[in-house]
Amino acid sequence: MKGVLSLVLALCLLGGCAKEPQVIDVAQTQQRTAIPGQTQAVAPSPMPAGTPAPYITEATFIVECEDGVNLRESSSSKSAQIGTLQNGDRVKVLGYQSQRFARVQLEKNGQVGYAIAGYLRLEDYSEFGLEIVKPQEKYSYEQMLADTETLAQRYTDLCSMDSAGESVEGRELRLLVIGNVEAPHHVFVQGAIHARDHMSALLCVALAEKLLQQGGEEDVCFHMLPMSNPDGVTIQQGETFSEQVQRIYTSDGEKGLSVDTGTVYLSQWQANANGVDLNRNFDALWENIDSTEGPSFMNYRGEAPGSEPETQALMAYTDRYDFDATISYHATGSAIYWEFGEDAALNAQSLRLAEAIKEVSAYEPLGDSGNSFGGYKDWAMLKRGIPSVTIEVGTRAAPLTETEFSNIFLRNLGVFPAVAELLRNS
Repeated sequence: MKGVLSLVLALCLLGGCAKEPQVIDVAQTQQRTAIPGQTQAVAPSPMPAGTPAPYITEATFIVECEDGVNLRESSSSKSAQIGTLQNGDRVKVLGYQSQRFARVQLEKNGQVGYAIAGYLRLEDYSEFGLEIVKPQEKYSYEQMLADTETLAQRYTDLCSMDSAGESVEGRELRLLVIGNVEAPHHVFVQGAIHARDHMSALLCVALAEKLLQQGGEEDVCFHMLPMSNPDGVTIQQGETFSEQVQRIYTSDGEKGLSVDTGTVYLSQWQANANGVDLNRNFDALWENIDSTEGPSFMNYRGEAPGSEPETQALMAYTDRYDFDATISYHATGSAIYWEFGEDAALNAQSLRLAEAIKEVSAYEPLGDSGNSFGGYKDWAMLKRGIPSVTIEVGTRAAPLTETEFSNIFLRNLGVFPAVAELLRNS
């Protein structure tokens, strides 16, 4: 997926919006009281009939940046700059724009414009309504275990814990199963298959808590694996090198694959404990992958398709239920990938899934670039015929800062209900 992500980031930097931009406006869809002093210039844009918007409070967001954030006339990095948001400025978020932008109103002078959403942090995290899961920059494997156990104990009538297997180093691949396993519809959700994407694990557990607070979704059972690569996350968040990681580090340096050193090198870790990129290890045109020649912090496809215990565990769990859809959360690009292979009918189903998610998140669906292979989504589609999407969250390259969580959480709040409604009506 390296080539695809590079393309997406390039597109975001150039434009950051769809050909016909879509604004998700809470003021209209939630029918909230207008902000005092709000003028006609910030009137909400129309939404498609019947489309729910992400839940956003009237709370204040704080700008967090070093050098200021450009405030633009429209949701494009090419549009005219009309101001600058400074560190500590207070704003209201009026809606999200496809890809990276939010429409904001500056508290000190009422100015309205567009800014990159990842630099806006909710001032008071209690506005999220989360009682168990707490936003943090480094969401660890241990914290994930503690949070999922607490959720399962609190919501015994709605969810249970399950296990997909173990990682290379013996860490349990913990799942939360939300809903009745006898339900007519099942959805598999997985995050953090890339180690530096651990913000997606935090997102999965936070969304699980909100889903449980709302009583789940009728006729739909969600199977949530927040951290598919717990060894990699532990390596990425650490400050010391194990013997295995030291060997890979030395090899990467000798091959010129990384010039980073120390904890900077660890922060870029994407692979599992064997130095295999798990999202390049699935039997989905694996032979076409442009791979490094041996274990590395990223991009090594492994000795064979499905060589890694984590890959095997995900495939085996996928086969345990008749899944209607799979959702994979990654952390770079603010987009939805939906296409793989030549099955037109299956791709059409995945596009419907992506479009349903777009309507509540404003992430833009992107087709297959033709140079990405071996991912979980690719395998689920190619080998199991399951409509699947990969949702890339965040506005900057992973690992993401804690500030990013505010826009990521709010943009994804409507995803599971939207998917459930699509399945019930299909």
